Formats: sequence, structure tokens, C-alpha cells
Amino acid sequence: MRKTDPILVALTFGHGITHWYPSTLYIVLPYLAKDLGLTYSQVGLLMGWNYFTGFFVNLPGGLIVDMVGKSGFLLGLAVALTGLPYFFLGFSASYVVAMIVVTFVGIGNNLWHPAALSFLAKRYPDRKGFAIAFHTLGAHLGDTLAPMAIGVALTFLIWRHVLILNFLPGVFIGFILWRLLVKAGTALDEAKGNQLSLKEYWVAVKTMAQNKSILLLCCLSGMRSMTQNGLFTFLPIYLANELKYSPILVGTYMTVVQAAGIFSSLISGSISDRKGRRPVLTAGLLTTSLLLVALVILRLNFLFIGILAFLGFFMFSLGPVMVAWMMDLAPQNIGGTTVSALFGINSLFAGFAPAICGFIADRFGILYSFYFLAFTVFAANFLVYLVPDKLSKNERVLVPKAN
Repeated sequence: MRKTDPILVALTFGHGITHWYPSTLYIVLPYLAKDLGLTYSQVGLLMGWNYFTGFFVNLPGGLIVDMVGKSGFLLGLAVALTGLPYFFLGFSASYVVAMIVVTFVGIGNNLWHPAALSFLAKRYPDRKGFAIAFHTLGAHLGDTLAPMAIGVALTFLIWRHVLILNFLPGVFIGFILWRLLVKAGTALDEAKGNQLSLKEYWVAVKTMAQNKSILLLCCLSGMRSMTQNGLFTFLPIYLANELKYSPILVGTYMTVVQAAGIFSSLISGSISDRKGRRPVLTAGLLTTSLLLVALVILRLNFLFIGILAFLGFFMFSLGPVMVAWMMDLAPQNIGGTTVSALFGINSLFAGFAPAICGFIADRFGILYSFYFLAFTVFAANFLVYLVPDKLSKNERVLVPKAN
């Protein structure tokens, strides 16, 4: 790894922008729900629909990356598209309109990931865990700074104005980032090798779909996403509605969860490069499930904020390790498609979590939804032992060209 790599830094910064906006929505959600008169089930369906649409956006994103290349342009476009749906959400006057708008929320994010992660896997073949973890650091920074900033903004502005005004700096920063990535095109061109034709692309998809190890890892990652997105949907609502915390305090608590994960991904990524993916994931998944149970038990205790910090630390340590493991198993010339499949399954699984949690919260109480989330991440442990650490050299080859 180079001591100073402006491309890695730029990609990390861009990743932070793509995560700023989703974190904004989590903090705005309790006030949006109150303004539109939504039940917990309706909130769960709204966020579930948001994730479901991401499933359908992801695979075309991988196709574009693997067939077109031009990483600099695609990454700049992804940043530009990320904030636009949130801008229109600020004008939503009903639940139906909000559902329509969130359909487009994931377009920018789901184009970013296959372009950025397939590039990193090719640029750093021997240190994928660290490179992907460093890229994930940008996501944590965006996720960490947004809740506090939006919490402060909500003390002075209504949620609609926050979403509308929040769009402007993202456009400006996205333009600067796009220009930087274009100027660094010679480095990004490394990610353009082995572009596939449309026919070859479908051969690649068929080959990947027959790889049981990749499918298992997709399901494993999807179960983790269920836990994370269910928690991020209902934890702010729990803090605002049940504990009656102010917007600033809600933002502060969510910042604690996110901030704890800033360095855990770097640590877990580096350890997994040396010790293997499996032991890191096993420890992280088991600890996350136990901390979710502790979160419910100690909800009014002074240890509550400490539990949140540890929960964020271990939960966010899992993502880059799963991506690195996936890239270990992937054929070398369909990195974009492989990442799209991973994030597509994540979106599919994550779509169920808010809907199920909303149903549980309306009927049994919101705390029981956290027990459900603890069960999902605990159950994921059983899949870890079914996935091989690496494929053989004969298995991990380029997808064959179509005849």
C-alpha cells in the first residue's frame, strides 16, 4: 500500500458523501413520521421499500461497471445522484408521495459501491481487507457527522427545510470530487481491464449464481444488513418517541453508535488479512447479538450510551471483512457484478427488517423489535462455518468468454 494515495483518499471522501444522506434520513424519520401521522408499521414499510428498491438497482450498477469501466465518471455521477431524492422528499405531502420518492433514494449509493469496491480489489489485491476498510472509514465519517449536524439543524428548522437545504452542499462537494477523480483518470483506468460484452456478462452472472460459497456469503451479509438497518430505523424513533429525547440528543446518541465504528473497520480489516475472515466475523456477530440484548435490558441505565458505543464498534467491524471475503471468492473479471450481488442481497434482506420491526413494535412494543434484530445477527453465525476461506487457484479464474 502506498504511503500516500490520493485516489484512496478521494474514494474514501466520496464514500462519506454517499452515506451522509441516508444518515440524515434516519434522524429526520421520527419527525417525518409524526408530521405525516405514520404508525410504526407504516414507517417500517417506508424504509423497507427504500431497501427493496436498492435490490433492483444494484445489479444494473454492476453491469454498467463491468461492461463500461470509466470509473471516474461513474463515481462522480453516483455522488451527484445521491442527494437528489432526499431533496424531493422534503416536499412530500403524504405517505404515498414519500413512498414514491424513496424508490429512487438508493440509486447513487448502489452505483457507487460496485464501481469503488471492484476498483479497490484490483488496485490492492494483497491488502483488500485494509483498502476496503479504509474506504469504509469514509462511510463512518459521513454516518458519524450527519446525525449530530442534522440534530442541531432540527432545533432551528423543520425537517422539510433540513432535507431541502441539505442537498446544496452535496452538489457542490460532488462536483469537486468528480473533477478530482477525472483528473486522476490514469490511476482509475487500472479498474477498466477485462470489460465484458453483454453476452459475456450473462455468462459471468450464471457462473457466479452457481457458486454456492458466494451465495452463502451474500445471505450472511444480508442477515447482518437486516440487523443494522432495522436498528437504524427504529433506534432514533425509540429515543425520540419513547424516551422523549431532543433532536440534538437523538443525533448525539446516533453519532456515538457511528463514531465507535470509525476505527473498528480498519482494525477488523487488517486482522482479517492476517488471521482470516472467519474468526473475525464469528467474534463480531456473536458480540453484536449480545450487545443488542444488553441494549434493551439497560435502556434506562447509565451504561446505555456505553452499550451503544460497543454495539457500533462490533457491528461496523463486520462489513469490510464480508466484502473482502466476497472478493476473495469472486472471479477476477466480474468484481463490479460480485459487489452488486452482495449489496443487492443486502438491500433485499434489509427491506424485510424495518417492515417486520414495525409490525412487532405496533403489536408488542418497540423494544421487542430489538430482540428480533438480536436473533437475526445471532443466526448469521451458523452460516459463517459453511463458507470456505478461499477458493482454489483453479476455481478463482476469469469468467470464460462467451462463444
